Amino acid sequence: MNADATTRPARRRHPLRDVLLACMLVLLLSQALIGALSLSALDRLAIDNTAERVELLAGQTSAQIQTGMRLGKPLAQYFGLSEMLASLRQRIPDLLGASVVLSGGQVVASVGDGLQTASLLKALRTRGDAGMGVVRSPSGAVYQTDAQGIMVAVPLMLADADMKGAVVLQVRQQNMKNSALMTHNLGVLAISTLGAAILLTLFFRFVIPLYELASASRARLFAPLLILLLAQGLYAAYTIHTFRVVWVQVTRENTEVLGRGLQHDLDRVLGFGIAPDHLRGVEQPMARLAASFPVISELRLLGADGKILNRANAHGAMPAQVSSVVGDDSLVFPLKARPDGPEIASLQILPDKTLIAQGVHARILDAATVVAVALVAAIELLLLLTLLMDRAFAVPVRTSSGEPVGLDDSSSVGSLVRPVMFGFLFALALPLSFLPIYARSLLPDGGSGQGAALLVALPIAAEMACGLLTALLAGRLIDRRGWQFPVLTGLLIAVAGNLACAAAGSLITFILARGLVGLGYGLAWMGLQGFVVIRSPAAYRGRNMASVVAGLFAGHLSGAAVGAMIMQQLGFSAVFVIGAVLLALPAVGVLTLMWPYRHLPGQHEARSAAAPAVRSWVTLRKLLATRDFGMLLVGCIIPFSIAQVGLLTYALPLYMDAQGSSVASVGRILMLYGFCVIYVGPYMGRMADRSAYKKYWIAAGGLVGSIGLLSLHFASGILAAAIAVVLLALASCLAGGAQTAYMLSLDHVQNYGAGAATSVMRAADKFGQMLGPLLVGGLFASVGISGGLAVTGMLYLVATLAFMAFAPRLGRR
Repeated sequence: MNADATTRPARRRHPLRDVLLACMLVLLLSQALIGALSLSALDRLAIDNTAERVELLAGQTSAQIQTGMRLGKPLAQYFGLSEMLASLRQRIPDLLGASVVLSGGQVVASVGDGLQTASLLKALRTRGDAGMGVVRSPSGAVYQTDAQGIMVAVPLMLADADMKGAVVLQVRQQNMKNSALMTHNLGVLAISTLGAAILLTLFFRFVIPLYELASASRARLFAPLLILLLAQGLYAAYTIHTFRVVWVQVTRENTEVLGRGLQHDLDRVLGFGIAPDHLRGVEQPMARLAASFPVISELRLLGADGKILNRANAHGAMPAQVSSVVGDDSLVFPLKARPDGPEIASLQILPDKTLIAQGVHARILDAATVVAVALVAAIELLLLLTLLMDRAFAVPVRTSSGEPVGLDDSSSVGSLVRPVMFGFLFALALPLSFLPIYARSLLPDGGSGQGAALLVALPIAAEMACGLLTALLAGRLIDRRGWQFPVLTGLLIAVAGNLACAAAGSLITFILARGLVGLGYGLAWMGLQGFVVIRSPAAYRGRNMASVVAGLFAGHLSGAAVGAMIMQQLGFSAVFVIGAVLLALPAVGVLTLMWPYRHLPGQHEARSAAAPAVRSWVTLRKLLATRDFGMLLVGCIIPFSIAQVGLLTYALPLYMDAQGSSVASVGRILMLYGFCVIYVGPYMGRMADRSAYKKYWIAAGGLVGSIGLLSLHFASGILAAAIAVVLLALASCLAGGAQTAYMLSLDHVQNYGAGAATSVMRAADKFGQMLGPLLVGGLFASVGISGGLAVTGMLYLVATLAFMAFAPRLGRR
């Protein structure tokens, strides 16, 4: 031991340097995250704006073709299509190719490069999800981004709503990496990061004394947090401003593109010698233009003296007796009978200020989502920083034989597991916002066939079932091989499962792949939990476990939001591959932060909390049949798990897709759940601890959660879904802190064994998570989405009322 003591200071001669390097690492990671998310979102915005512009021009060509089809021209023998497509070259400088195709894929006419239209036509035919990279716009058009460019398909429909074909255009994708927009954004990111690094260096070098760094003072965390928030705040403010400016600018440019088309048509008519005040029927093309682009509020035809000659909006002609004075945001196009002649009239386009404001708010919301995700990750990184600070000044603890035991206070081992759990759930939660949508895209009919709702639920149910299986087996593995074996094995299996998900070509293979992910999740989660149970003193287990659960939900909310953004940018498969790569980060955390604890004695202590003790089936049946423990499972644990997974993982993506919302909106709503659990849950948990009667808290949680689900039957839309998720999160906060205390106070549980009963309760929780998507999916198939959620809420309410009526009321023990 003396020899160790003499050599140990040589390895820790520069604690200030170690702390400063750790701070710089946290700063770079957090800034890299917010930068990557912001640049990705800007790139996505550029792609969406380009696709919108091309869709507008393709829609004009589609409208001309559909007019001829309504007059009896069959699409297969439609003459003049090549001339229509050739005229698009003059209006779209970056056009690579254009085609008119039948619904079966046969090309009727084309110019430029040959186009691969199979996936886009499938999306148009099924009106569902065609797979990777295919995005549906609110108008019904679809577009896809690949290495060649951006391809947009607009359907050709008749009055019977039967798609006859499509107009498909492909344009060259703008290289945002070399644009001034990206360059300025990267410059602001670099300046804010450099400024924060200088402030951190000055703070740790000249402001805070070394002894305060070694102690657990709040100043060492508050100052880095403030500096980090300042850097991210400056960059976020610039990003929000950029989002707003870009969206308004592109919207105006798209309006100009449409206006120039109508300007060209009116110039041709005036060239025939017709006076502007003698034009008849001009309101019809003006109304069609307004209907094709909702941002246009109205169009006006003005004479040379500024008098209004005609007005129209998306609904048709409007009275012309109004003042011609409008705001500066209107667009004016001069009309001439000859290109070199005088201006004899003008076309005025007025934008809809309300829709523009809504679009600006949506862009700000996108940027705010990026900021919120980066902020949650930054807080977790700063908690990791405090741990690294402690490590910089800590003295390794060794056993009598010289084996390293650890470096940290046993009362705060939750801080060791929390960053590992955050990284683990961040990687696993990436696909949560679109799992059922991706599963539906693997069905041959695109999810429109009978029983599709139940089939789509099978991957999630398989994942939960496999997680239940390995969670029950993990305790024995911990007892025999130590906590590190199930954790590392689970991470490896989860990597294989994510890669299998990326390669899945059918629903069956995807179900098996999600089962692999569930096996890995159960092993890793129970191994980390077993570590906390083994290493924590009994008085600190609750605190340490709460810290780990907070890291779990922090990874869950940020991972789901990031995964939604990645999916919109790169497609479904890329999310699974990135998730597999990111699972290396929790493995690094295990091999660095937690590795000194791998030789802890007394591994058998984990059995009591990580796996059920050996009990006879007769004893277990008697425990489940009791009025207290059995009613807790049936009336609270299982119904909440059904509602939680049934709504968040299965129903919410499908519900939002039916409402026409993007996957990013699903990620944002999932973030609300995580925020409530992380930042509201601890306060409610402390209030429940001080309460004498835990039953009331459990019942209140059930009532609030069931009301949230039932509310979707009376209201719909994004706001209704957000309210339902928040109420379910509050239900978790109300009941979560009281369930374990209530359960441990039961006499039957004391007789059966607290550790074994806890494992039974945990198994019931997993059983409800497995049952949730199956039950909700079956209800969707019979009564629809809103009806299925309402029935689930009613079952949850009935179970809660039964718990209130039959479960005993126990006071403080």
